[in-house]
Amino acid sequence: MRDFLRGCGMWVIVLAFSGCMSLSPAEKNAVYELRSYGVETEAVRLKEPATAAWLNVLPGVGHFYLASGTDESRGTLIGMGVVNVLTYPLSWFWGIPGAYSDAKTLNKKDLVRFYQYMPQGQEELSALRKKHRLVELGLPEIP
Repeated sequence: MRDFLRGCGMWVIVLAFSGCMSLSPAEKNAVYELRSYGVETEAVRLKEPATAAWLNVLPGVGHFYLASGTDESRGTLIGMGVVNVLTYPLSWFWGIPGAYSDAKTLNKKDLVRFYQYMPQGQEELSALRKKHRLVELGLPEIP
């Protein structure tokens, strides 16, 4: 019985720290650059973090909410929702804060995508760079 509980504990720890969304290094750099220009990186609300957290009181529903209507890491989010359903009620310990942080990450990814790929965002980013860069760093611009 003791070995079974130890094994279950190990699985809970592994599941608690796996499958969460994160920003790539390029996306982190883009967020730092936007912050340095005074852009509010929390302003974009593709998915509301508090809603995702509250919905995850019902196991997995918060992650299913995050996966709906987005292409970003959809399989991971659905997978986390299924894991939360299967490990209920223990999933509350990682599911609720996980859904909150995943929603914030999803919003930052959408903000970076706007400034990198949308024509209006590219124009705004170019204007911000011209306004705030007083010294040329000698680094090439990333298109």
